[in-house]
Amino acid sequence: MNQDENEEELEKEFEEEISYPKEEEAASDEELLIRMKKRIIRSYRWYEDVIKPFSEEFKISTEELEDILMKRLDMSSLEALQPRFESSKLRCTKERLHSDLKICWLCDVMNILTDDEAEDIKNKIAFKVLIKKEPYKNALEEGKKELLDHLKR
Repeated sequence: MNQDENEEELEKEFEEEISYPKEEEAASDEELLIRMKKRIIRSYRWYEDVIKPFSEEFKISTEELEDILMKRLDMSSLEALQPRFESSKLRCTKERLHSDLKICWLCDVMNILTDDEAEDIKNKIAFKVLIKKEPYKNALEEGKKELLDHLKR
């Protein structure tokens, strides 16, 4: 074998190694849609952020949750869900803090904390959890101390 033939052979082997096997053509538009939805749902970020935690929370298999989502969400909802999931982390964390710090009692029932003050406290704690990656429990305990200090002023 000469140099050119050897290079061609190596290039051909390389192309075969990096090429993806072609999927069979979808028999129908519905089958194609299901295949496209599965690709989205089984992407790494989706799987780690949505599928795994929610299937554990509901105590069902990941496949069962995938089926539920594929039935209930259309393509545009599936494609937009990951960014919406990311943006909802702040809101969900703050709602959890609202409950855990008994803000409804302090603001609505006792009126010893304004809504703006409560929002500032929740934002500070949520920042520690989401940005600084502090464990929720630790940030909550620090937040309780800050809340108490604020109420004592």
